[in-house]
Amino acid sequence: MEFRLILSVCGGDTLPVNYQYPISSWIYRVIGQADVGYADFLHRGGFQHDWRHFKMFTFSQLDARPYRVFGNRMRLLGKEISLTVRFAVDSSMEHFITGLFLQQRLSLGDRYNRVDLEVTRVESIAPPVFSETMTYRCLSPICVSRTRANRTTEYLTPEVSDYGELLVRNLVHKAAALVPAGDAISGDFPEFQFRLLNTPRKKGIHVKDYSESHTQLIGYLFHFELTAPVELHELGYEAGFGEKNSMGFGCVEAVQKPSNT
Repeated sequence: MEFRLILSVCGGDTLPVNYQYPISSWIYRVIGQADVGYADFLHRGGFQHDWRHFKMFTFSQLDARPYRVFGNRMRLLGKEISLTVRFAVDSSMEHFITGLFLQQRLSLGDRYNRVDLEVTRVESIAPPVFSETMTYRCLSPICVSRTRANRTTEYLTPEVSDYGELLVRNLVHKAAALVPAGDAISGDFPEFQFRLLNTPRKKGIHVKDYSESHTQLIGYLFHFELTAPVELHELGYEAGFGEKNSMGFGCVEAVQKPSNT
C-alpha cells in the first residue's frame, strides 16, 4: 500500500536535515493509535527470518520544495510539503491503515529549530505494473552493509561487485519473513541482474542527534535496473530495498523507460 501525505505547515519554518528518525517514530505512534498490538509487534522486532528482523514499511525523503539548505538546516519557503509512505501488508491489515494519517499532527525538529505540521490530505497511490526487469530511482538512500572482521559496519556503495547479490538476498530474507512457509520465493537463490545507471551520491543520516545514542547510518542515492522475480520487485517497492527501511531508507520510484517508437 502506498500513500502520499500532504502536510500543511502550522508553525515554524526551519528544521534539521536529519529528520528521518522523528518521522519514523511518528509513524509508529500513528500505527499504535489504530492497532496497539501491531505497533507492539513492530517495536519488538516485527517480521523475522532467522536472526533478521523487518518492519515492512518505508518512506521517502520529504518533498519540501521550495526550500533552502544552510549547514545542517533546511528552511521551508512554502506552506505545504509531502511524504510518501509504503507498507507491505496483506488485506487483513489494510483496515487500520486506510485513512489512518488524516489530520494527524507531526512536530519535526530538535533543541534549536522545530516545524509543526498537520496532515491535510492523504492520497492513495496505485502501484506500478511490475515486470521481471524494472528501472528505479531512489526517493531515499538505499543502505546495504556488511560486518568487517573487527565487527565494525561497512556501508557499501552500489559500485562494489557483490552489491546486487546483497540487495536481492535482503529481499529474499524479507519474503521468507513475510511468508514463513516460503510461498513467495522457494527453491534456489533466484536469478537476477543488477545494473547501476548513474554515479551514486552518498547520503549519511544522523539518528538521535545530541544524545548518547547518536549514530550515523549511510546509504546512497542512485538509479538502477534490476532483473528479478516479480514478487521481489513488489516487496522491495512496498517494504523498501536494502536495510533500515523503517528509518527512511530504500524507498524508490519506478522509472518509465523511453519508448523506442
